[in-house]
Amino acid sequence: MRITRTTQSLLAALGVLAVALGIAEVNPPSGEAAASGRTVRTAVAHRAVLCPNPLQSGSASTGYAVAAPGAPAGVSVASGSSGSGGTAGAGRLGPLGGAGTALAQLSATGGATAGKAPSGAKAPALALTADGGLAPGLTGQQTTVLDGGKSLSGLSCTEPATDFWFAGADTAKGDTDTLVLSNNESTNAYVDVQAFGATGEVESTQAGNISVPADGSVALPLSRLVNAAGSGGVVSLHVLVRSGRVAAALNADSGSTGADWIPPTELSSTVVLPGLPGDVKHAVLAVTAPGVEDADLKLQLASQTGWITPAGHETIHVKAGMLTFVDLADVTRGQPAALRLSPTDPKQAPGVVAAIQLGRGSSSTELAYTTGTDAVTQRTTIAGNTAAGTTLFLTATDKAATVTVAALGKSGSPQTQEVKLQPGTTVAIKPKSPDGADGYALTVEPAAGSGPVYVARMLTSGKAGFTVQPYADDHSTVEVPRTIQAPAILLP
Repeated sequence: MRITRTTQSLLAALGVLAVALGIAEVNPPSGEAAASGRTVRTAVAHRAVLCPNPLQSGSASTGYAVAAPGAPAGVSVASGSSGSGGTAGAGRLGPLGGAGTALAQLSATGGATAGKAPSGAKAPALALTADGGLAPGLTGQQTTVLDGGKSLSGLSCTEPATDFWFAGADTAKGDTDTLVLSNNESTNAYVDVQAFGATGEVESTQAGNISVPADGSVALPLSRLVNAAGSGGVVSLHVLVRSGRVAAALNADSGSTGADWIPPTELSSTVVLPGLPGDVKHAVLAVTAPGVEDADLKLQLASQTGWITPAGHETIHVKAGMLTFVDLADVTRGQPAALRLSPTDPKQAPGVVAAIQLGRGSSSTELAYTTGTDAVTQRTTIAGNTAAGTTLFLTATDKAATVTVAALGKSGSPQTQEVKLQPGTTVAIKPKSPDGADGYALTVEPAAGSGPVYVARMLTSGKAGFTVQPYADDHSTVEVPRTIQAPAILLP
């Protein structure tokens, strides 16, 4: 038989098909997804979060705490990973880009790995990375202590992304708020920043096409980034990454009245701000409706005893594209709480962003912030807790919730407790360190069938210093799509 070019092409195609089929048989789908042919949740195999330049003065000190809880129980783990409690994989806290000396190394899951920033104002941004069994739930906490604990500034280190919202920054005279952008990738990133003030979007020629160098960071004072005269002082920021990915962090420094990091917030029609201490004496709410529709919102507090409507602040009106702030004073009246903002008319529900500036007790020299955050539906991880100064706030909104709170130390089994919450309530608990030492981690995991829970953690210094961070799911897992062996899809 004479072999024509057409026959040769057909034989070549059949050869490629045979190779493909062979590869598919040698490397078939594995795990629960292959067995069941359905979507399953699988532990992540790599994770990176970035901690910004601490912006510390000469008398301040900054410490880092790292938690690597491993994969949640019952979650499918990638081949080669050890899962919860295992040691496969490696992690490090060190300079951006992976070069230079690490401040801390990770070799096993746990909750008490620590590091310390170099002293002085030039302490750099850092990257916390892990692979394998150490990646699921990897979390870092950065805490700066000033004047022996009279002031604390803290934040949970941030996963790089392309979109961030912040509410409640201040460009007024005497404030030195700073936006820090960190880039852990090998190419430059380019960022635009929008600002919304009391009179609408603030024009600025300095906030477009900002270059963030590869394996580097930039610290941008808001007073130079945003025109204070056009903003009315308080602003909300939208950080849009046009090329690459960055971690954005916003430091609010009001001079003699305190400083802290403002956590990023979520754009949503209903916003829950957890972590309001019972002894709040000063609470200022900042809300922005950045779209084209006005927002009419009702305010509700989820307290220890149920939903409460703050007297005199039942509703607020926020004009489209503008920021509104409300002095809520001592709104919690001795009960820990979360604040919920929801549309008065569900048919008119534009997205909003919100934050609350908090002051406690009789101190007028320290402040903290909490912001709108997503509910925890899978698990969250909280690093850097102290034996004597940790308060955990848990809030259920429309459905009762049951969660397991686990405390992880340097070694040994986690200490766990179950917490039940009725709808519309907040509880504040004082977790116990598993070994009596500082630096331990917490995980909060809703039970099967539980309603979602909103989570925040407050650290106190024993003096006036305090800082609050809200927490969402720790991104320890991803959904793996259905995979089945089907050689027929390779056939013409």
